Amino acid sequence: MRNTAVGFVEAEGFTPIFDAVDAMVKATEVEVTKVVRLGGGIIAVAVRGDLATVEEAVDIGEETARAKSRSVRSIVFASPCDAVSALAADPQLVGN
Repeated sequence: MRNTAVGFVEAEGFTPIFDAVDAMVKATEVEVTKVVRLGGGIIAVAVRGDLATVEEAVDIGEETARAKSRSVRSIVFASPCDAVSALAADPQLVGN
């Protein structure tokens, strides 16, 4: 999906990520592509949409997750390469 930004939020545990997903979806029109367990207790959510929407959603998600988890990280790709786009579509490609 060209010209589509992608973003990722990861945190320790499902609860902060589920809370983040809820907040992101309620506040924006971002598409949540998948939630995946990365290992070591780290859970990630991938989102995509137009750049402004993804940036807003990731900011909201990170802030929301940070209220419940001490370890939260995020990143937004404005114009992702094909490999990053594939990860956003199916984060399990990272493996466990």
